[in-house]
Amino acid sequence: MSEKSKKEPPKLRNMPGFWAASLNPWLLKIKNNPERVAFVLHRVTGAIIIFYLLAHIIVTSYTTNPAKWTEIMSSFSTSWVNKIGEWIVAGAVFYHGLNGIRLLCVEFCAIGIGRPEKPKPPYIPPSLRSGQRTAIYVVFVLSFIAWILAGILIFTGKIF
Repeated sequence: MSEKSKKEPPKLRNMPGFWAASLNPWLLKIKNNPERVAFVLHRVTGAIIIFYLLAHIIVTSYTTNPAKWTEIMSSFSTSWVNKIGEWIVAGAVFYHGLNGIRLLCVEFCAIGIGRPEKPKPPYIPPSLRSGQRTAIYVVFVLSFIAWILAGILIFTGKIF
């Protein structure tokens, strides 16, 4: 078989590639899909939290000398780069935690799922038309407010 005879199957409109389907929800051709944005943000914030925990374990495991520990922690508390990193981690923790609570409510308590119905093209999940969408927006807003308050606390040292 030659290279020209091996044809790739045509891409269907409802089957975007890996990049468009999982990593870049803003390029999806599906309008008004906050579930996809919430899904991607949940994965990204989970990766940020894992990276932070690994870095934290490495830093704390190699500093057994109390004087060295104090020196490292004082350098971390005065550096703007570390403060920005703490702010990013705080936002990741707030969003990941609140979205995790929302997911637990949806998956274990069936809150905001909507009534089952027969799918008809174009398929729009019932969860996008019910309280689920409101819950996603509430998670976005609450995590953003908490992230702003954490930024004020991290960068100024006081909230009000």
